[in-house]
Amino acid sequence: MATFLCALHHHLSICLRMLQNYLKIALRNLKKDKFYAFVNIVGLALATTAFLLIMNYARFEYSYENGYKNAADIYRITLQLYKDAAFIGTDCETHPPLGPLLKRQLPEVVDYVRVENMEEVPEVKADGKIFKMNHVLAADPSLFTIFNFDFIEGSPATALQQAGQAVLTESSAHRMFGNQSAVGKTIIDGEMAYTVSAVVKDVAPNTHLKFDLLFSFASLTARGLNLDTWNANNNYTYVQLIPHASLAAFNDKLRQISREKLKKDLCIAEPIRDIHLHSHKSFEPEENGDIRTVQFMLAVAVLILLVGAVNYINLTTARASDRSRETGMRKALGSSRASLIKQFMTETVLINILATGLALIFIQLLLPVYTRLTGQPVTYGFFHSTFFWWMVAALFVLNCLLAGGYPALVLSAVKPVSVTRKTTTASGNATFRKVLVVGQFAAALMVLSASGIIFQQLSFMQQQDLGLNTSQILVLRSPHGEGKSIDSIRRLQSLGFINQVKQLSQVEHVSTSESLPGVSLHELSTFNNIKRYESGEGNGYNFYCYSVDAGFVPLMNIKLLAGHNFRAGQPNLNELILNKEACRLLGFTTPEEALGKKVTLAFHEQPYSTVVGVVDNYHQQSLKGAILPMIHWYDESRGSFFSVKLQTRDIRQTLAKIESYWETQYPGYPFEYHFLDQLYDQQYKADQQFGTLVRIFSLFTLLITCLGILGLTAYNISRRSKEIGIRKVLGASVTSIVGLLSGDFVKLVAIAAAISTPLTWYIMSRWLQGFAFRTQIQWWLFAISGLLTMAIALMTVSLQSVRAALTNPVKSLKSE
Repeated sequence: MATFLCALHHHLSICLRMLQNYLKIALRNLKKDKFYAFVNIVGLALATTAFLLIMNYARFEYSYENGYKNAADIYRITLQLYKDAAFIGTDCETHPPLGPLLKRQLPEVVDYVRVENMEEVPEVKADGKIFKMNHVLAADPSLFTIFNFDFIEGSPATALQQAGQAVLTESSAHRMFGNQSAVGKTIIDGEMAYTVSAVVKDVAPNTHLKFDLLFSFASLTARGLNLDTWNANNNYTYVQLIPHASLAAFNDKLRQISREKLKKDLCIAEPIRDIHLHSHKSFEPEENGDIRTVQFMLAVAVLILLVGAVNYINLTTARASDRSRETGMRKALGSSRASLIKQFMTETVLINILATGLALIFIQLLLPVYTRLTGQPVTYGFFHSTFFWWMVAALFVLNCLLAGGYPALVLSAVKPVSVTRKTTTASGNATFRKVLVVGQFAAALMVLSASGIIFQQLSFMQQQDLGLNTSQILVLRSPHGEGKSIDSIRRLQSLGFINQVKQLSQVEHVSTSESLPGVSLHELSTFNNIKRYESGEGNGYNFYCYSVDAGFVPLMNIKLLAGHNFRAGQPNLNELILNKEACRLLGFTTPEEALGKKVTLAFHEQPYSTVVGVVDNYHQQSLKGAILPMIHWYDESRGSFFSVKLQTRDIRQTLAKIESYWETQYPGYPFEYHFLDQLYDQQYKADQQFGTLVRIFSLFTLLITCLGILGLTAYNISRRSKEIGIRKVLGASVTSIVGLLSGDFVKLVAIAAAISTPLTWYIMSRWLQGFAFRTQIQWWLFAISGLLTMAIALMTVSLQSVRAALTNPVKSLKSE
């Protein structure tokens, strides 16, 4: 045993001395070649930074719903809508009786929960104060058994069990009641009073089902909703199945139930983990992410990582001739190839340690920008996450193998005879280096061209005619109101506010409406049983409807194609205005044909309403989606929004006056406003973030590539210094020498452009398929990207080339 320990100690001592020797030589080489060390370290650091940032972004997108312990067994039921056997779309919302029916009839259903989006509750009253709410839902008590939430006050066994109960998140409870206990307190919404039965911790950011206030689902009956009807689909239905249940078999049973209850439409289940990245249906609780965006960013991350590794490989193999004598001498003195590989890998490890440390500093500095661009929470991932550090460790090992493996094998393969040679060329590796440089440029061109196409598509959507004018329109959300006399009070307040604002000389138009272009679809009513009263044509399509007053059409500058607008001051009972798309679906061939026709949208105890006007199509939603069939009826008192068309002069003064009128009519309600064009553009926020991220990382790719070119050019010039000197002595101009040194890179960029252009065109064509209205990919975009990349490459090369061309040839030749 003592002999074994002695031998082990001796072996460890030798290993330690060898490691010290390797580190000493590695540090000496780094100090000797500071410039190349700088290029390698910064290039790898930038690549590591970009990779870790993108991976954290992707990890967050893929993590949706992972916080629920039953996530693998939870499914959302969606509704596929059909018209005469033709598929017309999928709705996220289903019918209230569906959940209870599934639990009764299907043994694999453990439980169900229904969730209703309460967009009509923009604020509530508590402790005599008004509080704006962002996400209000109504849910069955089984929400807390299917989805797990951490309770701070109250119990899941009693929360949401009865009508009139409410559950607050921790932030909402603190905002309303401070440090007091919220349980037992009263929240008022319009005519309804709710008692707080529980407080839960804030909902995680990586779930599609966010809320800051919950009402019990049983309370919806008191609000006038029929929870037993199959004629309306307004709530989300989630089911928890037994473990390992077959989704295909479950969907087959759903189809059978659909045929019995719904006749033409079909219920289909989808895993909740698929919702955020794969579901883009009507009436989603929030705007979801896109799997194509995440996959594209992951591809960019891999490209950037490879570009950084290629820099190291190119510079190290290019300088192989400088290290060949050292390697040959070591081999001649008895060093094995394995020991040489260890030496070169030690240098690689040391460079990667420095690069990783620098990358962590870059990440810390870029965190504020990163969180602003991605919208992800600051606390998610990075330095407080165990996963992040595992990813850093794995990336460190990968970088060492990617960047150091091939150069170590090449350098250690030098023959001992090379020590007797004056020079050793690396012509065998030159072609390989050119291939790698072409790959770098191709990656940079792909990302740069993609960012240009994304920018072009966003510009295309924002410059298209929307069919309405959104500029200089001030938007205010009407207070929800309270008390038994809500209708009469709201009518008086609304008309009083509108009349006051109309008196301002800087105001052109004022309108009130139940919804607005650009807001969530949850703010609209939908009907799929509207048809022509005479013929029944049109039944089965989803029509989108909301009330407006007589000022809406002129304020929005929507073109009237036929008939007349609603008449101000008149009741306009049972009268409708349709857009051209709604006319088409109802079977009218022209707008004029629709005038005077009856439609089965009933008000005031009459079985139909009459079309009095037809307007041109306008984009209720962004250009990412198709034109919606819109129907409007008249109401001047129950609108949820005020719209005020302002003149461009004295906007601040006008806003101050409007605020004073607001405080007069709605004391206690905060004056919060938006401009409609900004509200509308919020629909493109995710695409704008995506475009910005791609542009930033395209610059990362270019910068890393240019660092590599800078290093290669410096090395090539150092090897060809005597050749340059001789050419100058023989009369070569500075321009010809710069051209000589730059020519190869121009050819490589051209080859990279030829490779990257068709690939980028194919990938981005598929991305554009997600837009109903899309631009055409223009050839000149690729030309600009290629020319820009070539210009940057030439500038990088010229930094070294011009200096070399201007050097006195005597300095280059004096050693000969």
